[in-house]
Amino acid sequence: MNTLKSSFKITNSIAKRYNFLDFPDTARRVKDISIDLADKVKTIGNSGFVRLVDCMPRVIPSNCSHLMCDHAIVQSARVSFNEGIKTPGQDIKLIDFLIRHKHTSPFEMVKFKFHIKAPLFVQRQWIRHRTANVNEISGRYSVLNPEFYVPDKIYDQGKLNKQMSGNEIKCGHTKQLYNEYINNSYKQYNAYKMLVDRGVSKEMARIGLPLNMYTEFYWCIDLHNLMNFIKLRSAINAQHEIKEYSDAMKELISDLCPNTIESFNKYN
Repeated sequence: MNTLKSSFKITNSIAKRYNFLDFPDTARRVKDISIDLADKVKTIGNSGFVRLVDCMPRVIPSNCSHLMCDHAIVQSARVSFNEGIKTPGQDIKLIDFLIRHKHTSPFEMVKFKFHIKAPLFVQRQWIRHRTANVNEISGRYSVLNPEFYVPDKIYDQGKLNKQMSGNEIKCGHTKQLYNEYINNSYKQYNAYKMLVDRGVSKEMARIGLPLNMYTEFYWCIDLHNLMNFIKLRSAINAQHEIKEYSDAMKELISDLCPNTIESFNKYN
């Protein structure tokens, strides 16, 4: 798939509308930020990906040495008692304090938007996190593409957790049966496409498509709820496939809010 080159830039004319409480004497001086997001993408599985396409805030005061997302967090936290940005060392300690004591609202001031391509069974787990905005490709309007997730390993059922996989299955016959089962996905798609070509509505024809089919969606979420998503979906008992996406998102944002991610890793 072609790499989408995304970038954003906000000009001084727009940024002058922002009033930074922590810099009253330089409230109209801001720093233009231009971030190339072309490389903010991680390939996952045989056809999946997660791509960071946008984030907020986009401007910071011109005399601020912080990276923009960490800056927005301490700015929001200090407005509670009408104090501005301190030294970088003090702000790092403040972020650490906020995460350690679960003061979450300042982290809601930072937002990220992702473009995601994942199997339907991963998306079904993903959508259970209802603290985000999502818009998905529609199988009612579009003819879906024949792209399916094919795992490179299979596992038996976990013994201690009924939701988890256990150990890798080495039995050749079982692996062969599983591969035949997965290959049926293409037969189901051929039947779907034939029905569409014969005039069956797309919303009816799609009903028999398998859960390993890829879907695409945009997902917008604030940093507090994203960290909660990562905490749950990167956990040891999370399914391997969604864990890959969760780990990728954390890596994609780590250089935009490095102090926050460092403290998050420390306490989670």
